Amino acid sequence: MSAPMPVRANTLWSDAVAQLSLNEPALLSTRPALSHRRRRGYNDDMADSRASVELLRDDDGLLRWTYHAPSLSHSSSKRSYRAYSLRPERVVERFRFNELGRNEVTQKLIELDDWLTPGKGMKRWQGGALIDDAQPSIKTGRVLLLVHGTFSESLMFFKELAATLEGQALLKEWQAKYATILAFNHPTLSVGAWSNAIDLARALRAVTAPIDVVCHSRGGLVVSWLLRLVPVPIERVVFVASPLVGTSLAAPDKLRAALDLLANYAEVTAAISTAAAPAVPLAGAVAGLAKILGKTLRLGSGLPIVDAAIGLVPGLATQQLVGNNLDIQQLFADEWLRKPSMSAIGVSFRPDESREPLWKFWRRFSNLADQAKFAAADLVFPGANDLVVDVNSMFRLGEKQGIDFKDLGESPTTHHTSYFRDAKVLAHLQLKLA
Repeated sequence: MSAPMPVRANTLWSDAVAQLSLNEPALLSTRPALSHRRRRGYNDDMADSRASVELLRDDDGLLRWTYHAPSLSHSSSKRSYRAYSLRPERVVERFRFNELGRNEVTQKLIELDDWLTPGKGMKRWQGGALIDDAQPSIKTGRVLLLVHGTFSESLMFFKELAATLEGQALLKEWQAKYATILAFNHPTLSVGAWSNAIDLARALRAVTAPIDVVCHSRGGLVVSWLLRLVPVPIERVVFVASPLVGTSLAAPDKLRAALDLLANYAEVTAAISTAAAPAVPLAGAVAGLAKILGKTLRLGSGLPIVDAAIGLVPGLATQQLVGNNLDIQQLFADEWLRKPSMSAIGVSFRPDESREPLWKFWRRFSNLADQAKFAAADLVFPGANDLVVDVNSMFRLGEKQGIDFKDLGESPTTHHTSYFRDAKVLAHLQLKLA
């Protein structure tokens, strides 16, 4: 599969569906009897063996995912999770697919990871490009290691830094200061963060030079597990918007609303960005998850099996912000084998809706004073967040211990996918790695 490419906002969903080949030809074609075809209301869709997912726009302009079982198995009704009108103008995107068979979920997650993060393993920044360096041997000098988050890839850091003059200056400074800049490309859905950490430890076996780390989002959990399990020569870590004790976005009871939130987030990011690059992987990932989890989650019904659904996606399960997240409990159960100097930075996203009305959807998913106006089913975050991670999760190492945290407060422009374009964030990175 090819890597995500920038697209225009008005073609975001059709391009994501096309790039991921989410539309599939039917494996089974069964034409009903003539007497059935003559019944009132019959249409050719009723002979289709495929399930479908639709992305709809509701009365408030919000995007919503709905799942429909194959018509052949439910010819008398079209069952859907939310009873939104299915007028054609409300359907933003639709794709049909054959239901997954036994033991196919993991393979589909691997394929989605391959699309989101092409070229796994350790990379070295050299000559203005990332080149493969599976197990670098570095004995001298100082090393900078970059670790990306969910739905992302290592190239993200360099694209984002190149987008501003401050970012370009910081990258130039890093290139002068560090003998080597490494970046770890890893799958974020098909495996848990602890598994990524094992791969990262293997890649760093021959590195004995001191290492500084900048990690974004779920990458912070990968690095945390590395420090927990292996005595690597890491001296400083800066966590950027990392869900150190999990995120509400991955909590099982929030997953349906979370998929809606991410759809709206992707669309707005594409609409306001000069190059919709940050939105493309987000749109493809959420559409791919809607397909993979459609039947299990019953995006078209209310079956209480979301705990099992989250378990099907290890990359999400590892970062659930719930009291019984066993991965998080194990992460902080013992002293880490390496305790470097650690700091974190985060922001509470609060858009100026008068200037950017497209962001008004964020209110529906955050617990604000006026939340009572809206449907409680939409609520994802109980408090301040950057649209993906709860701020309260960004500076806690377990239940009791915290770390040095730079709270940027409320921002109308910085959200989860735009940290490395924020001059304050870049200044913090410069300070902490001076």
